[in-house]
Amino acid sequence: MRVRRFLLTVALAATLTPGLAVRADLNYRAEITGAEESDLAGLLDKVSELKTFEDEPPVSEEALRRRADRDLSRLVDAAHSLGYWDAEFSYEVDTEAEPAKVTVKVEPGPLYHVASVRVQGPDGQPLAIPNEPKLPRKPGDPARTAPVVTTETALVAALGDSGHPFAKVGDRRVELDPLVHYQFRMVSSNIPSLVVSS
Repeated sequence: MRVRRFLLTVALAATLTPGLAVRADLNYRAEITGAEESDLAGLLDKVSELKTFEDEPPVSEEALRRRADRDLSRLVDAAHSLGYWDAEFSYEVDTEAEPAKVTVKVEPGPLYHVASVRVQGPDGQPLAIPNEPKLPRKPGDPARTAPVVTTETALVAALGDSGHPFAKVGDRRVELDPLVHYQFRMVSSNIPSLVVSS
């Protein structure tokens, strides 16, 4: 009987003691610095998990650092999509601040631009497309990724309109130097390969 009473007393004390079952989430605020260009700054804020989940704090500093590590690759992809192919990211976590502070630093590097656009056949010679469309990707434009897909689509449609209905994209290659060069290889049984460098 004494043992039972002792166990009930211990169980009751454990239940009534505040803080034993409380989860210690790590509240934080995130800031992305170094992106002065408004399109880049806006996109980084939009894709950042650190910013998106500020109101869902991780359970520990280690979990916060894992969130930041995952964020870096998302931010690099976002910067590339806007033509910042040399962008570099790093972060610092300050757990002494209340709430904790995560500072993501971006060094965007130069904005790359399209050098030229050309279409080649399977032999590497220039290929003329009848009624050549106005391509969304043209020299001087920022080297953003979305217009590359639009350019592919426009070229395939132009080939279809000129009597090659089975044209399709086979592969794509990107070369980076001071200017960006895109290469598309179009493959079909009845048309030559097509290469676009921009």
